[in-house]
Amino acid sequence: MPRLPAVLRTLLIVAATATCIRLGVWQLARLHEKRVLHAAERALLAEPPLDLAAALPAAPPPAGRRVRARGRWDRTVHVLLSGRTHLGAAGVSLVTPLRLASGEAVLVERGWLAAADARIAHPERFPDSTADLLGVAESTTRTPHAVAWVRLAAESAGVALWSARALEPDSAAARIRGPLATWLVRALPDPRAPHELGGEAAPIPEPLEVPDEAMHLSYAIQWFAFAAVIGIGSIALAAREARAKRG
Repeated sequence: MPRLPAVLRTLLIVAATATCIRLGVWQLARLHEKRVLHAAERALLAEPPLDLAAALPAAPPPAGRRVRARGRWDRTVHVLLSGRTHLGAAGVSLVTPLRLASGEAVLVERGWLAAADARIAHPERFPDSTADLLGVAESTTRTPHAVAWVRLAAESAGVALWSARALEPDSAAARIRGPLATWLVRALPDPRAPHELGGEAAPIPEPLEVPDEAMHLSYAIQWFAFAAVIGIGSIALAAREARAKRG
């Protein structure tokens, strides 16, 4: 098999080495960006919780801001976000409107419920009415097309039980009465919360964890290592070929 010309081999080696170095530098830049972003997220979480009891704030809180939500659950409507898993088990994420003293409502993603088909659960069995929880504000995104909501059969009269893949503010406002926040609250784990409600397993909130940036540093080291292997390996190969010619 004919060997590549020396000039072409050199160009390929230089290009491969430069590409690996460029990718390593890019990962270092991503490391810096993520450090800045995560530091801002941690600082926001460290702020005192925004009290959400009397009425909705004039402006939506920034995503990631903690809130203390107090009011009454609107037990006439629940939304089950389908296709959610917890520790590998199939289930749904339960969303229920929380009514404030003003009569306004904010949607609360209360946590995961087991559902064998990842679609149907029955939170209408829960007897709870009042709520006092700590959560984080999350934004919702309007989509060009309406998100499909499917009406499920509820076990209690007067309860609207919906299944959806995601929450979209216009779709929610069309099905939930009264003034409704265009953002939502995701409940955080509370060790004081009961494990059962009316004999049924209570929703399991997911903890909020700000990720670290270690993977970007690992990727950068890998790319620089590839560059070193290509460069040093090429020099060693060239030296061996030179010795062979002299011999």
